[in-house]
Amino acid sequence: MMELLLRTAAFVIGLSLVLIFLQSVLRVAVVNRQRGDRLALVVGHFAYSLIARAAARRHTYDRIQDALAWVLPLYVLLLITTWFLLVQAGFSLMIWSLQAERSLLQAIIASGSALSTLGFLTPPDLSGQLLAIPEGALGLGIVVFFFTFIPGYQTTIQTREIKVAWLYARAGIAPSGLSLVEWLQRSGKPDDMTAIWEEWEAWFRLLIETHALAPVLTVVPSVHRGQSWLVAAASILDAASFSVSALNARDGASARLCHVTGVNALKLIAAQRRTTPTRPVAAMATEPLRRAAFDAFLHQISTLGAPVKSDTNSAWRSFVALRREYEDSLSQLAAQLLIPLDNGVLLPVVD
Repeated sequence: MMELLLRTAAFVIGLSLVLIFLQSVLRVAVVNRQRGDRLALVVGHFAYSLIARAAARRHTYDRIQDALAWVLPLYVLLLITTWFLLVQAGFSLMIWSLQAERSLLQAIIASGSALSTLGFLTPPDLSGQLLAIPEGALGLGIVVFFFTFIPGYQTTIQTREIKVAWLYARAGIAPSGLSLVEWLQRSGKPDDMTAIWEEWEAWFRLLIETHALAPVLTVVPSVHRGQSWLVAAASILDAASFSVSALNARDGASARLCHVTGVNALKLIAAQRRTTPTRPVAAMATEPLRRAAFDAFLHQISTLGAPVKSDTNSAWRSFVALRREYEDSLSQLAAQLLIPLDNGVLLPVVD
């Protein structure tokens, strides 16, 4: 009687492990929900923690990026290994509980044989043979996932980096929202940047659909050394905030929608990365934006023909209010990405 209860419990536990695997793989590969899969999130946080500890000991941002580049490969390997272990443990318990193999060790070997699709040990019992069929299919499915989703992740990063490189080419190696606004005013269409705001709105929507669903992509560094998607996002949001608050431009509605979408994207991504930062954000090397600098830039941009609003006090208050909507998210993500604050773009404005 006791043995029957033990085998029944083993079968239930084994089936539960397989169901946990199926739920995880389907959430990662098929079900597009912002909260993602808990198992994948845990594995991603673990992979990040291992690499970030080593990266935090490095003294230059380039070397930090080199270390963080290993987070995604480690995450994929750990996730696939976790899935394999869940399936093998689950089917091992079911094979043993049905007495398709008398010993637990033989059940583990038989499960591994089916899962790896090698087929060197198939249980002689009919129940064991029936279990080997779906287990082999699951093993093949994990391999297919490996070869199909890795290119997908890489494509997502490459698509993200196209716009990041675009911004750095125009706003300089230390970009900011104000330097981008200045370039926009010199670009030939200073009174209507609707197309640019819409392109960056689409970029932020890409982040929502990818980085909020797979938070591990957040810490994958930019392709080019010294660049950061977070700095690019902050620069665009600052530029949009400035355009909405200080300019009488025809693209105001598009700039505002870009701002709203960007703020939402950063908040969703930051909400998925709740792990404790490996180290505090580096001490700032430049002063944050102050009112005097804001007024000086308004004067400078007006000489380029920008339609600056006459009420500078209202413009400054509006800019500060818009900036405060995403400062917390920037601070949290900068700590997670180990980005040094040697560019005022990631620092809060000072009233």
